[in-house]
Amino acid sequence: MDLAIVNAWILTLAKNRLGIIKNGAIGIEGDKISFIGDTEDLDTNETDVIIDGKSHIVMPGLVNSHIHTSLTLLRGGAQDLPEIEWMNKGIGPLAKHLDSEDLILGSKLGVLEAVKTGTTTFSEYTSNVDRLVEQVYLPLGARVVATETINEVAQVNRAALKPSDLYEFDKEKGQQALTKNDQLFEKYKNKSLVTCMYGPQALDMVSLDTLKAIKEKAVSRNSKIHMHVAQGERERLQITGRFGKSASTVKVLADHDLLDDYLVAVHCHDTEKQERELMVSKEVKMVGCPSSISIIDGIIPPIYHYFSLGGKVGIGTDQAPGPGNHNLFREMRTISLLTKTQFRDPTAFPSWQMLFLTTIFGAEILGIEKEIGTLEIGKKADIITFDMNNLFLTPMVSNPFHNFVPNLVHSATGTEVDNVIINGKLIIHNRNFTTIDEQKIINEANKRAERIFTNASEDWKAAGSQMVKDVEKGLL
Repeated sequence: MDLAIVNAWILTLAKNRLGIIKNGAIGIEGDKISFIGDTEDLDTNETDVIIDGKSHIVMPGLVNSHIHTSLTLLRGGAQDLPEIEWMNKGIGPLAKHLDSEDLILGSKLGVLEAVKTGTTTFSEYTSNVDRLVEQVYLPLGARVVATETINEVAQVNRAALKPSDLYEFDKEKGQQALTKNDQLFEKYKNKSLVTCMYGPQALDMVSLDTLKAIKEKAVSRNSKIHMHVAQGERERLQITGRFGKSASTVKVLADHDLLDDYLVAVHCHDTEKQERELMVSKEVKMVGCPSSISIIDGIIPPIYHYFSLGGKVGIGTDQAPGPGNHNLFREMRTISLLTKTQFRDPTAFPSWQMLFLTTIFGAEILGIEKEIGTLEIGKKADIITFDMNNLFLTPMVSNPFHNFVPNLVHSATGTEVDNVIINGKLIIHNRNFTTIDEQKIINEANKRAERIFTNASEDWKAAGSQMVKDVEKGLL
C-alpha cells in the first residue's frame, strides 16, 4: 500500500448509513481505497506512509456543489446590502477592477481555504474556468467539476440600470462561451481529477435559443446543466419583463422542456411550493447555498423542503464576497439551525443528514457518486481526518451513543481537519499543505486586494449602494 490510516474512528457513509467502525483502518493503493476494516486485519509492513488515527475521526472528503472562487479577493466587499443592489451596485463596481491574475490568485485563496477545512471536490462555476483548472486545481491536486459560465448579457454599465431595465443580449458572446464549454469535455476527458458540466448563468442572462442548444449538447454527452434558478427579486423582474407578468423562471423552463433530470438548479429561493414539487417530480437536482443566500437575499434557501419532497440536494458556498468564506462545516451548521428556526422544529435537518448532504448527496448531484462521496473499496481515496483532541470537540464519547456525530456539525469549525487526501495523494499533513506555500499566497492576496479596492474606490462610491451610505456614517 501507498498510504494507510490506522487506529481511527471511521465514518464510511456508505449505503445511506453512518457506517461507524471503531479502531478502524483504511488502506490506499494508487488513487483508490483498497482496504476498510479493523486495524488488526490490515498488514502495514510494506506501507509507504502510515497515519496514526488514534483519537481521530476519518470520513469522506466534503463536496462543494456550487462555488465561485475567483472573487475571493473581494471578501468583505459586498455585505449588508439590499438584494436588489448586491450585483449591480455592490460587487459589480469592485469586480470590474479585477484583472486575470487577480482572479487566479483569488481562486487559489478560496480553494486553499476550502481544502484546509475539509473540501476535496469543487463544482467550480466561472468564465474561462480552464484557467483555474490549469493554474489552481490541478497544481494543488484538488478534484473539480469544471463549468464554464455562459452569459449573453451585453457589456454595459449595469450600475446605471434600474432593476426593471431588461438586459440586452449578445448572442455572439453566448456562442463563444458555449464553444469554450464544449472544449472542456475534450480537453479533460482523460483527467481523473476533472469532470465537466454546462453552465448557462440564469434564465435572465441567456436566451431560450441558447438554452435549448445547451440542452441538446448535454443530452448528447450525457452531462448536466448547472444553472442559477429563481435567485431573487432581480431575476424575477427580468423574467416578468421578458415573458409576462405571470411568468416565473420555473414556469418558463417547464414550458420549453428544460426542466428535467439534466438540470442542476442552484439557489431556487424565489420558487413557490408547487414549483418545487414540479421540479422534484421532473427529477431536477438542487443546490442550496445557505450563508450566501441568507446574507445576500435575507432568505433561507428551500433546501429542507426540497429534500423532504424526496429531491436530490447538495450544498455550496457560492462566492466569498457573499457568505464570507468557503467552509462547508459552517454551511452545515447554518442550514441546520436556520431550518430548525424556520419550521420551529428542533428535529429538522439532524446532524447525520448534514453529513450526507455534503458528501454522497453532493457527489450524486454532480454525477460522480460512483467515484467519491463514501468510503468504500474501489472508490477514489478522497478522505479527511479530524483531530478530536480539540477544545471545540471535547469530550468525545461512544457509549451509549457517538457524540462526535452531532459535534462534527454543531461544534466543529473545520480547523480541526489535520489530514486531507485527494485521489490518494496527501495534500495536507498535520494541518500543513505538503506542496503549497500558504503564507506566500496570503501575503500576495493582501497586497493585491489593497490595490483593487483603492482603484475601485471612485466607481464604488458613484454606484451609491447602502454600503456607501454606511461608510459616510462611519460604520465601515
